[in-house]
Amino acid sequence: MQKEEKRPRGRPVGSSDQGLKRQEFVVAVMKAIAEHGYKDVTVATICEAAGFSRGLIGHYFPGKDALLLHAVGEVAKDFEQATRSAAEAAGPDPLDRLHAVVTASFSAPVFTPERVLVWVALASTSHWSPELAEIYQQLYRPYRRGLAHLMRRAADARGVRINADRLAMTLTQLTEGMWAGWAADPKTVSSAEGEAACHDLLNAFFRKPGKS
Repeated sequence: MQKEEKRPRGRPVGSSDQGLKRQEFVVAVMKAIAEHGYKDVTVATICEAAGFSRGLIGHYFPGKDALLLHAVGEVAKDFEQATRSAAEAAGPDPLDRLHAVVTASFSAPVFTPERVLVWVALASTSHWSPELAEIYQQLYRPYRRGLAHLMRRAADARGVRINADRLAMTLTQLTEGMWAGWAADPKTVSSAEGEAACHDLLNAFFRKPGKS
């Protein structure tokens, strides 16, 4: 008698209901990370945030680590999509596109309490987790290249000289630093002040020669 093939635990079946449940778990993971930190998240805290039983995770993910990595990956994907859409909507001028990316970086859906805290946890934990480091690098390396490309075009259009790769790194790390500052001291490092500082950086480098 032929044995019945068993479905691997955690493999998605492609139904809309399963996709919805997986997304609910992602939201729950973000809440749990925001409340407890990445290292201290447990299956129990995730299920408590989602309102599901502990055994339900196994129907959608092979374990806690896979769920955590999936949730962080979704945050990274949403960041990439939101900033790309903002740049495209800003029109053809490369400096306008750069400013639009900055604005998107400090606005929903990128800048929400849960997502910022997830990202701060990702950046601070990546050194000790190859899987998290890979998510971080896969997002930021092409992201910085895209910023540098826009910066070269903006510099050429305005007749200024810059090190585009270094400036792209500076803007990226300034943005992330402002997120971390908000997480530690939101009264001082507000999203508005963080955004303004990043706009100031762009304006300082792309001011046309002879203009004060």
